[in-house]
Amino acid sequence: MSRSKSGVFILTVAVMALTMGITQKGMAQVLTDKMKELLKKNASFGLTNYPVSIWNYVNLKEDGEHFTEKEMDSLLDAGINVPQSPDFDPNDPAQKAQILKMLDWAHKRNMKLVLRDPRCIAESDPTGKHAKDGYKERAQAAIKDFGSHPALFGFYIGDEGTSDGLWECQRILKALAPNLNHYYNFLPVCSSSDEGHEKYIDDYVAKGTPDLLGYDCYTQMTMTGPMLDDYYNNLRLFRAASLRNGLPFWNTPLCIGHNQYLCPDYTDIRWQFNTSVAAGANGIVWFFYYLPRPAGNYRLAPIDEFWEKTQAYTDMRRVQRSFHRSYGNLFNGLVSTRVSFFPKAFGGGETWKPNELLTGLWPAYDGDCPILIGEFADAQERRYLMAVNNSKTKIDRVLFKFPLKTKIYSFRYGAEGKEYVENDGSQPDKDCVPVWIWLAPGQEFVCRVEFQK
Repeated sequence: MSRSKSGVFILTVAVMALTMGITQKGMAQVLTDKMKELLKKNASFGLTNYPVSIWNYVNLKEDGEHFTEKEMDSLLDAGINVPQSPDFDPNDPAQKAQILKMLDWAHKRNMKLVLRDPRCIAESDPTGKHAKDGYKERAQAAIKDFGSHPALFGFYIGDEGTSDGLWECQRILKALAPNLNHYYNFLPVCSSSDEGHEKYIDDYVAKGTPDLLGYDCYTQMTMTGPMLDDYYNNLRLFRAASLRNGLPFWNTPLCIGHNQYLCPDYTDIRWQFNTSVAAGANGIVWFFYYLPRPAGNYRLAPIDEFWEKTQAYTDMRRVQRSFHRSYGNLFNGLVSTRVSFFPKAFGGGETWKPNELLTGLWPAYDGDCPILIGEFADAQERRYLMAVNNSKTKIDRVLFKFPLKTKIYSFRYGAEGKEYVENDGSQPDKDCVPVWIWLAPGQEFVCRVEFQK
């Protein structure tokens, strides 16, 4: 303990100079034009909570009996507000009618659907021709059937492809339905191919005119030990692509055990969710939700092969209901301005250093307890901070030192309310505004930092 106390004393001395003129820095312009574009795009989605979606690999022909209004309630109860639909045959009048019912049920609950209409999936040309051949006509038919429904978020286009046909189909679909937000999922980035992948994403954006960027990464759940560098490298690179292009990005984390990946428990689910948000992700798409029948070693999905809810469903529900209740649509109106790690960085990221928003950071019980710090701003350039315990095992009481002449507003128990007030009898330090927070593994702390004149 004495070593950690000594460290925080040194840190405090080192940052004293930063407290001079902090108000002016805190009030300086922080949003780029691309950040403003990103905020406008997020707002155009019309969602009342942070976007949470799922990968859906079931189909109405075999599993249609399960997709009832009650199932829509179950999805919403789990905090899922933009689910993918099941696969369906639009030429079957009964299946088409059921999809329209699902859209109606979604609209009634302020949800939206991403439709897995085979006519819009670039990888599944039924004629066997190049994906773009005949795509416009098929997409026009899908838009005629569903495009005007207020609960339609957009159409699913494809997953982890590399052909030029994908961006061409994306461009065609966007031109036909510019009011919708179509979903394509990129491959994760391998560390050795960062530069090439960045160019591929930027080229895709320029040619395909997408509405958001999606990708998946599961290395954080590797059985032989979590590969956090890979996980955070992907978050870093897709965040950078998002900010370069003014588009939101949605991360696909893991909620089902398969191959070399473990079955996530409550801590894993909360850790993945909160680290994604703190690292700048504008939405979540869980892989994957329904496991209708045995498939290799895929196991313990939130809804299992008996169509029963597993512990994964309960854990996901608890994490996401809590997040929605605490923050509502707060993060839909925020853009990531900085991501940093304490005490060491992962995935090529930035090691945390004091700045105008946070001048000190100290895990009191374990000075090396890892903390992820996400900084945000809203359209009015008000500043926010989200801190996450980046450990899956350690619990710590963390001291956050904010600059003098700031007020800290907490979101812990709902929408922003009164100023955060210490409840342990501690007195404000002479060099900062101190806030103590207990953080369990994967747990978050969110606040708004108001700079006083």
